Amino acid sequence: MLRNYLQRTVDTLLFSNVFIAACAVAQGGLTYLLLSLPFKSEVLIILGCSTLALYNFSMILAKPPHPDKSRFRRVRWVFKHERSLWVWTGIAVAVLLVLGLRLHLPSFLLLGIMGAMGVAYNLPVLPIPGKQRWAGLRQITGLKLFYIGLMWAMSNVLLPVAEAYHDGFAIDVGQVAQLLGWVFLFVLAITIPFDIRDIYQDRYYGLKTIPIMVGEHKALALSAVLLVLHAGWVWISGYPLQVRLALSITSLFCLVMILFPPVKKNEYYYFFILDGMMALQFLAVWVGYCNWFT
Repeated sequence: MLRNYLQRTVDTLLFSNVFIAACAVAQGGLTYLLLSLPFKSEVLIILGCSTLALYNFSMILAKPPHPDKSRFRRVRWVFKHERSLWVWTGIAVAVLLVLGLRLHLPSFLLLGIMGAMGVAYNLPVLPIPGKQRWAGLRQITGLKLFYIGLMWAMSNVLLPVAEAYHDGFAIDVGQVAQLLGWVFLFVLAITIPFDIRDIYQDRYYGLKTIPIMVGEHKALALSAVLLVLHAGWVWISGYPLQVRLALSITSLFCLVMILFPPVKKNEYYYFFILDGMMALQFLAVWVGYCNWFT
């Protein structure tokens, strides 16, 4: 009884995209910590709601012909609760609009650009040469991985920074550029295993992802290289030792989880362990800062 209840709770958090939304909030919090800026709750809520809305929208838009027969537990769960997801997505969009209007105009425009980018990723906005149909930006060869990395870097770094700048706080451009690079590398690294998992599905939909173009083993090697680069770049930065240790160890731990997964590569592995690395980064740095200043 208790086990079934816990599993239903975990399924709800993971498959409704509430967990990945929380990870987005954590990444925004990481930006505030690393740039020594005060947390702004409106921005963090916006990050969570925008992630929830875009991920739900993307999932619903990719509805397969017979979702109840899918081999993926997540797909079966999503379309069993599709009406609820639409309600949650609507609430998230409403909160976005209300809080977005409280941002400074440049921050609001940036939020609008990112929203348009997120929608264009899935909606058919590009004509396919020689075919009587249109496709989303994700159909562009090799773009999917880098587009996701760019979206996460822009939303979780540039939005908090833009709002803090217009609130009158000093911004170190060099630190911001460095953090953009860190987020971009880390998100790329943890997204590659998802693309490897989806290799057959992506082929069916005609997507040319990195694993499809270079193969599974080379894609895994690329993920490992990105994480090592991330850890090395963090290590030579000017942050306190505790912070460098926190981020570097998280990257290396993520590397171990990818190359030597301790559990079966099921949906809990991908949506809890791998996505959860973004939340782990924040927690590790927060603990590091607490130890540094006490």
